[in-house]
Amino acid sequence: MLSNGRKAIYIAASILIAFVLWFYVNNSAMVDLSLEDIPVEFFTAESALANKGLVLLNGDVTVESLVLTMPRSTVYSFNTDRVRLLADLSSVNSTGTQSLRYTIIYPPGVNPGQISVKSPTVQTVSVRVGELFRKDDVEIRCKLVGNVADGYVAGRVQLLPEVLEIWGQQRDVMQVSYAQVTLNIENARSTIVELLEYTLYDYNDEPINNPAIHAASSSVQVTMPVIAATDIPLVVRFIEEPGVRIESFDYALDKTAVTLSGDANQIAQLGEIELGEVVLAEIGDERTITYDIAIPDGLTNLSGATTATLTIANRDVATRELTVSEFRYENFNAEDRSVTVVTSSLNVTLRGARDTLSSITPESVQAVADLSGILDASGTYTVPASIRIDGDPDVGTIQNYQLTVRIGAVETSEPDGPANGDAEHDANSNG
Repeated sequence: MLSNGRKAIYIAASILIAFVLWFYVNNSAMVDLSLEDIPVEFFTAESALANKGLVLLNGDVTVESLVLTMPRSTVYSFNTDRVRLLADLSSVNSTGTQSLRYTIIYPPGVNPGQISVKSPTVQTVSVRVGELFRKDDVEIRCKLVGNVADGYVAGRVQLLPEVLEIWGQQRDVMQVSYAQVTLNIENARSTIVELLEYTLYDYNDEPINNPAIHAASSSVQVTMPVIAATDIPLVVRFIEEPGVRIESFDYALDKTAVTLSGDANQIAQLGEIELGEVVLAEIGDERTITYDIAIPDGLTNLSGATTATLTIANRDVATRELTVSEFRYENFNAEDRSVTVVTSSLNVTLRGARDTLSSITPESVQAVADLSGILDASGTYTVPASIRIDGDPDVGTIQNYQLTVRIGAVETSEPDGPANGDAEHDANSNG
């Protein structure tokens, strides 16, 4: 006779075995799983039809109801969101309504051999196929948002592809005016390269969202160079001379600088670009001069300016004629010969600022003969002469002058007479 303890053990074991058998039988039982509104994906949809001049008119096809039969245990791990329906369009060769078989792709980890399709009994979908209309020159525009960083310049935007090829029904394709991408360049300091999605626009600049329009590319590669830029001054060198200073002229350049990019060290060494030089003495009243802007090799002129024009006008430089009667000579110290300036008067034209010229008196002006070229000569000669003015004002002459001098032997009858050995002598010193 069994004890109460053994009897309890036998009862518990029986219950466990019964539960295991029930669980096994229950999990092995076949049950139905219903799925609704499953989208159908079309394998090689665009290329298969486009190559034949066809287009799928109803791309959003779904299977309304799909009933699958599988073991109850499979249901627990069956992810319905991972079920895919694939249809192949490669067999379609004409327009109109076509019936295509689809293939069911089950979620990963599921054994397809344990699953059967209860309904529908025929696994097909109907699609409508029309004649393809192609447009291969749709303009692609790039909209820039923001600005590059200070000291940088944005170059020309490059698009790849440069134009978009689209196709579909003619009524849909003909609505498209252009495609547009948006590139953010805010505070950019280097070249930007991005792959951007585009939006189609109609002729009223309204966006188009039509899945029946297909394109050869779903995105556009946008490249915009961003380079460092420096403004380089443009200068003109003015050649001055006594009495003719730049302060007496009004002048202006229509372009004072160009923006260059390139090697930073080369730009730093450049400093400025000299357009040319102007001899101020050659400016009468007003002159306009156009210069070519020479850009050193290796640098790029971002400004695009190739010439600069200088306008310069004489504001204060004038001339005044005077008769000089004060003469001297210099650079002669021979003790055995004397010098006499034969020229008795000399008309000179002075050039300088008007106020300076008006303050000069004829008595303050002298003509000084340079005898350095006839140190050993005797006789009468014409030699170069310079014009000297007391107080040395900023005044020049408009031409070169000469004086006639006579060199002769020193008279010995007056041994106590003045010597001519000084560096500079009065015009009437005869020794």
